Amino acid sequence: MKVFIFLLLLLVNMLAGCSQTQRPASDKLPVAASFYPMAEFVRAVGGDQVEVITMVPDGAEPHDWEPSPRDLTRLGRAKVFVYNGLVEPWAQQALEALSERGIMPVEAGAGLFNRDGVQDPHVWISPRRAMVEVERITAALCAADPEQAALYQRNSKAYLARLQALDARLTQLGRTAPKKAFVTAHAAFGHLAADYGLRQLSVTGISPEAEPTPADLQRLIKTVRQAGVRYIFFETLTDPKIAELVAKEAGVQTAALDPLEGVDEEGRQAGLDYLKIMERNADNLAKALNE
Repeated sequence: MKVFIFLLLLLVNMLAGCSQTQRPASDKLPVAASFYPMAEFVRAVGGDQVEVITMVPDGAEPHDWEPSPRDLTRLGRAKVFVYNGLVEPWAQQALEALSERGIMPVEAGAGLFNRDGVQDPHVWISPRRAMVEVERITAALCAADPEQAALYQRNSKAYLARLQALDARLTQLGRTAPKKAFVTAHAAFGHLAADYGLRQLSVTGISPEAEPTPADLQRLIKTVRQAGVRYIFFETLTDPKIAELVAKEAGVQTAALDPLEGVDEEGRQAGLDYLKIMERNADNLAKALNE
């Protein structure tokens, strides 16, 4: 962390003589987004009037990523910085170091993290909370670029309608599915479970780096058997070995449940985006909860 602060201070000195952030030659609004879902929401609202810089690269785990001086230089060119909150511990320090640049900060998930006393950053995975984030992003883009406000509002309305349809589908699933419990590799789906009347069981905690003890695994295997769970869900950006071990010991199958922390190259080639991935998540949850 000391090295990180030093790099921030070094960057501030490098930028001290620079002028205030200017819009690029394309005249698009320059917006930095911390990682994939924030960038996706900005693009949905901003359309072709925004130039989006995604800080965390594809394939990187956002929980433990830290920016380099080059990344902070990129951030310094933005007029708006959209971040989720909690999952980006570097965001506040970066904003403080770049305070002279006049970047508008948008903590899209502010006030949404608490769940029964637990501070869980994964609010974007619940469409119900993602809608709040999209509304906040919309307000920020309109404030930063009032000439395009009408366009941003139209785009936002269309995107929110699709999120509302997804919310309705998950609400129906929570009401009608005979099973309510599902098992994930790490506890990224707690807000989704809470918002739709489901119960998340996880191999590890909120951080994917947390290592379960043998006793933890044995307790989870016992719970899986008692709950009649048929699937253990693994994730796209983390090692599936532990999930596979639990599934093998419990005599169940594995399936994918994407926490939408990033999209790999294969996913991009297939044209996947937030809504398509969430539809696939809903399909897999429906399969697990109805069998």
